[in-house]
Amino acid sequence: MNWDDLRFALAVHRLGTLSAAAQALGVNQTTTARRLDRLEQALGVRLFDRMGGRMTVRPEGERALDRVARMEEDALAVLHTLRNRDEDLSGVVRVTSLPVFTTRFLAPRLGRFLERHPAIRVELVGAPSNLDLGRREADVAVRFARPQSGSMLVRKLGHLGFAAYGRADDFPAGNEPDLPSLSWASYDDALGHLPEAQWLAQRVPTEAVRATATDVLTLTELVKSGTCAAVLPCLIGDAEPGLRRLTGLQPVAIREMWLLMHPDLKQVRRVRAFVEWLEEIIAGGRALLEG
Repeated sequence: MNWDDLRFALAVHRLGTLSAAAQALGVNQTTTARRLDRLEQALGVRLFDRMGGRMTVRPEGERALDRVARMEEDALAVLHTLRNRDEDLSGVVRVTSLPVFTTRFLAPRLGRFLERHPAIRVELVGAPSNLDLGRREADVAVRFARPQSGSMLVRKLGHLGFAAYGRADDFPAGNEPDLPSLSWASYDDALGHLPEAQWLAQRVPTEAVRATATDVLTLTELVKSGTCAAVLPCLIGDAEPGLRRLTGLQPVAIREMWLLMHPDLKQVRRVRAFVEWLEEIIAGGRALLEG
């Protein structure tokens, strides 16, 4: 039996005439009739009664063709899955997080992901404010506080540690500085609720904060210039050769790292591939991130 003949029988069953089935299949009516006759001979059973121009399926034929229809649905589902697999592993994945994370952690490591998935393009959006995943402003977000509401899929990735840093030339190793007596840079009042800002506010007088900024990278430049000390992510401070920790080996503040994504993207393979890679590099860089 030729399995392709079943496709002809199914078209006749659905459309009711040889001519309609032939048109749908893109062949002539004679070919359709010949393929149907061949199938019935191979099966040893008549599938249809021919009544004028109509083809009426017999009970035994209906049972068989119902199963053929289910087989067709399964085959189409397999094709859809395979096609989506190829499509999902190409295209764009848009990722948003704070600039410090996209610049200092994701960007230097992204080449490995792009080599692994050459048909995927990644858009890194370093933004101090949260993009709206519900409006598809981004596919994946890495945030440093757990969202309190919303319908996004949320998963904890790890922790980001902070320590106090100063310029190494100003603070020789072995000398523990008196923190309240130093000049400090910190976040402005709008970001004063962050754990790292709270730690500093509890330990130095207000007048010791001589400069403020709205982002970590600016604070880092203030420390590198020798203008002030500041509390920085260990990810940045430990990587700067001209800086030294002023607060020992343990981080002074911790922020949680959270992955967010829209539920509709959970099964999109290009997004899933990026998330798996992201979890992989965060696990590998845990010591650097946590400090």
